Amino acid sequence: MATLQSLDRGLRALSLVSLAPEGLTVAEIATQLGTDRATAYRVVDTLEQHALVTRGVGKRIRLGAGAVVFASRFQPQLIRAAGPVLQELADAAGVAAFLSLAQAEDVCVPVLSAEPARQTIFQVSYRIGAGHPLDRGANGIAILALQPPAENDSEAVEQARDAGYSVTAGELQHGAVGVAAAFEVPHLFGASVGTVAMGEVDVDRLGELVREAAARLARLSRA
Repeated sequence: MATLQSLDRGLRALSLVSLAPEGLTVAEIATQLGTDRATAYRVVDTLEQHALVTRGVGKRIRLGAGAVVFASRFQPQLIRAAGPVLQELADAAGVAAFLSLAQAEDVCVPVLSAEPARQTIFQVSYRIGAGHPLDRGANGIAILALQPPAENDSEAVEQARDAGYSVTAGELQHGAVGVAAAFEVPHLFGASVGTVAMGEVDVDRLGELVREAAARLARLSRA
């Protein structure tokens, strides 16, 4: 059966990038596709226009936000299940709860949120869909802690890996304390569920709550 050569190259390039956590250069993509660099550049530019890939550090090509969107659509059970789990977490914790997904290796994107039924005086503003660096904020650090230990791991990542949840203060919003636990999801780099509150909180209690919520979502994502 005949194939569309340009589409085939684009899909193969996307597959190659998805298998390279550190990203690929255009030259590496060209070599693996068996094409010249000019063709590889056109393939990459096309994928980038659709947000399926992005250029990271050193202009290495990594998966983009569009790939995360497709992956999340492939996980309808997770998205459907997350709403009730987040609401229960928010009500039990008495603070806002969030579900976040990793975009490739360097960006964390909150995709769902829930507010406690009993509103508190201080509410945290957390923009759904607004990405932030994966190494900042409790949700992103928790996802990084899912990965095998590495020499360049930050102290926050090491602590999150040991405790099973991460804790940050004032990294994304002044005065806000985040507590989050991550879980693995098929076809995604990582996901996390967490809480964000203003002022002092019972970190140990919130840590247990987010770990329980993460474990529930991990089971449901594999169902």
